[in-house]
Amino acid sequence: MSSQSKIVHNFIDGEFVALDESKATVPVTNPATGAVIAEVRVSDAADVAAAIATAKAAQTKWGAQTVKTRVQALFKLKAIMEAGMDELVEIVVSEHGKCRPEAKASVMKGIETLEWACSLPQLLPGLFLEVSRGISCRETRDPLGVVVSIVPFNFPAMVPFWTVPIALGCGNAVILKPSEKVPLTMQRVAAMIKEAGIPAGVFQTVN
Repeated sequence: MSSQSKIVHNFIDGEFVALDESKATVPVTNPATGAVIAEVRVSDAADVAAAIATAKAAQTKWGAQTVKTRVQALFKLKAIMEAGMDELVEIVVSEHGKCRPEAKASVMKGIETLEWACSLPQLLPGLFLEVSRGISCRETRDPLGVVVSIVPFNFPAMVPFWTVPIALGCGNAVILKPSEKVPLTMQRVAAMIKEAGIPAGVFQTVN
C-alpha cells in the first residue's frame, strides 16, 4: 500500500468503524495509473450481524416518522451533494477511471434519483376504493424494515442511488455493500448522509 492510500472502513451506527487489522484486505487501484489508492478490509459474518442489529434498532424510530419528515433529510442531502460535486467527481475519476464529464454525469444522475425520492409524500399515500356497496379496499404502504443494496463497480454513485434514497425515504434502514473496486465514493457519501441529518444506523455500509 502506498503512503497516500488509506483503509476503507465500514460505516456503522453513524461512525466509520475500523475492522481488526488481522482481516484480509483488497486493494483499490486507480485504473489510469495502476497505483493503489486504498485498501478495503473484508468484513465477516459477525460484522454483518452487528450492522443488521444496529439497523433494526434504528429503523423502528425512522420508519415511525412521517414521509414528509424523512424527505427533509433527503432535501438536505441533495444540497450537500451538489455543493460537493467536484469532490465526488474527483473520487469517481480516481477509483473508477471515468473521464471527468462522464463521472460528473453519473453523479448528477444519482442526484436526479435523490430528487425524485423527495417527491415520495405524493407517491406513498396509498389508495382507498369502494368496490361495492358497503365493501371497500384500502392499500397502505409501510416500510419493509432493513433492506440491503449490493451494487456493482461500473457507476460508483449512480447505481447505489437507484435504491438508497428511495428506500430511506420509504422508511427503511439501508445496509449498502459497495463494490470493493470502488468503495471510496459511497464512503464519502456516507459522511454526507450523516451531515444531512439521517439518524445513525439508518444508513450503513459493510465492505
